[in-house]
Formats: sequence, C-alpha cells, structure tokens
Amino acid sequence: MKIPIIILNWNGIEDTIDCVDSVRKQTYEAYEIYLVDNGSAKEEVKRLQTLYGNADKVTLICNTTNLGFAKGNNEVMTSILQKEKVPPYLVLLNNDTVVEPNWLEELIKVAKSQNASMVSSKLINFFDRSIMDNAGHLMMNTGEIIPVGNNEPIENHSEIKENIGACGGAALYATEMLEDIGLFDDFFKTGYEDAELGLRAHILGYKTIYAPTAIVYHKVSQSIKKIFDYDFVLKSRVDVFYTFLKLMPWPVIVLAIPSIILKYMIMIVVDIVFLRFQFLKLIFHSFKEVLFAKRVFIKEKRKAFRTNRKFIATSDILKTQTFFLWWDIKRFFRDVVFRKKPMLYK
Repeated sequence: MKIPIIILNWNGIEDTIDCVDSVRKQTYEAYEIYLVDNGSAKEEVKRLQTLYGNADKVTLICNTTNLGFAKGNNEVMTSILQKEKVPPYLVLLNNDTVVEPNWLEELIKVAKSQNASMVSSKLINFFDRSIMDNAGHLMMNTGEIIPVGNNEPIENHSEIKENIGACGGAALYATEMLEDIGLFDDFFKTGYEDAELGLRAHILGYKTIYAPTAIVYHKVSQSIKKIFDYDFVLKSRVDVFYTFLKLMPWPVIVLAIPSIILKYMIMIVVDIVFLRFQFLKLIFHSFKEVLFAKRVFIKEKRKAFRTNRKFIATSDILKTQTFFLWWDIKRFFRDVVFRKKPMLYK
C-alpha cells in the first residue's frame, strides 16, 4: 500500500520544487505525494498546476486560503484516515527540505524494527551540513518542549533513541495511533502543534523514536520567517502553557511551579538589565492570556482530553523531563549575549 507524504506549500515554490524532486528519487517506491498549496499567489498556483497537476505519484490540492500548518495537514490526514483501506503510516514533510534517496525506506524500517508509532527524521541544517537542526523533542520541567540536538554536531546523533515526539517537518506517524489519539489540535495554527501531538502520544503510551538513518536537510523555518512578529511569538508562548496545562497530570504541574517561578523571575531580571522591554511585555501578555482570557477554554480542553483515557505513570513522565536551568543558560548566551535571535518584535 502506498505511503502518503503530505507537503504544504505557501509562497515557497522554489523550495517546494527541490523538495518534491528529492522525494521522487526515493528507493522506497510505494508512496503518494499529497502536495497542498495553502493559498499562495495565483501565479504560484498556476505554476504548481503546470508542474504537478498531472504528475505521477502526486495529488495536487489547492486551498483558496492559508489554513496554516495544523489545519492544512489535518484536512489531508482526515481524508486519508477515511479511506476504505488506510495505509499503516503517513508522513509529513516541510517544503523547505531536501531528503536523501533512502529517507522514506529508513523511516519505515525503523518504525517496524522498533515497533514505534512516531518516528523522527535526522534533520540536518541545509546550509551547514555538519550541524543538526532537530532529532525529535524533549520536555523541560518548566513545560517547554524543545528540539533535541539543535546546532550540535551531526556525529552526536548517530544512534536510534527514544524521544518525546517528532518535528512535524519530517515525521512518520502510524495511522492506528492517529485514529486513537487524534490529529493536530486546532488551537494551533503554525508552530508547536507537532510538539503537543508528540507529548500527547508519549503520555498515552505510544513509542516515539529518532531514526538517525532517515536523513533530511532543512532550510530552517522558511515559512515561519514570513510570519515572525510579536503576535507570532506571543502565540508561541501561550501554546507552551496551553499544552502543559491541557496534557499534564496535576502532580507534574504542581511540582513544576517552583521551577516556572524561578525561570520567569530570572527572565524578568535579564530583560530589565538588558532593556528588553518587548520581551517583558511578552511575558506579562502571555500570562494574562493564559490565566484570564483563555483560562476557561484551557480548563474545558483539559477535561475533554483527560476523560476516559489511560496514561503512563506520573513518575514516568517526571523521569523524561529535563531540568530547565542549563538549557536556559545556553539560550541566554545565544540570544542575549551573542544576539543570534532578533532582539525586538515589531
């Protein structure tokens, strides 16, 4: 049975062409590309239709508006899961990636050998292929879900290992798992939906694995750069709290409170000292959103999710968390001292 590979395009046709061309060279030939245009400019849509409208192993879908990453993928995944014969796996792939010829074959091989329901690709920085972009996710004890291995040497990530979910930019999902736990939460638009889905699968007892032989070169957030502003960053912070409060059992939340307080006290001091007033505004704005504007909504979503579900033990969740301080110290030097991230959001 053909494995569906879903690729979303939004005004990024040159990247998309490179991506699709690399997929069409796969050693595993039983695949079908679902190429979804998410409301791009008319000229780009016409070009996609010319290139792929009648292409072998490509189903072209053109949305009239930009549905975002979560909804854009959900619509296609839903149609696949509703087929009379559902494939055992489906795959999501960002359009700003180029994959090795054996990428899909290795994803499937690792999924089968490890009995895994979610498999992370080895995402390598496209522009500097000596460093990693992503090897799946890990969870901080303050609730954040962050990429494993970002900017580390690729040699450090050469073995199969368990993680807490996959980057949706190049991930394999077992359809049986998706039918049980659901698709991307429609609270998300573009960003963090894959982190929430991975954590959801993890605490519901599904195995999530990193496959070092499934190699993908990622141009790193080409679509995100088009929408990166204050509102996007604010939504990202709210997404972190929403995910944590929706999914985590109360003992985990209570135990996290001291670390969360310490973390944000340090952040406030740093932002004052370094005159990062936009970041101060983001902190207070995000807390206001979570504690007041969305408090009832989050409570309802938590109740709906945690009703009639069987979870892994709280102790097992705690064991998989990583203490936040060392990671935040590294981020402090990267973002504040060396200023490798934008200092202002306008």
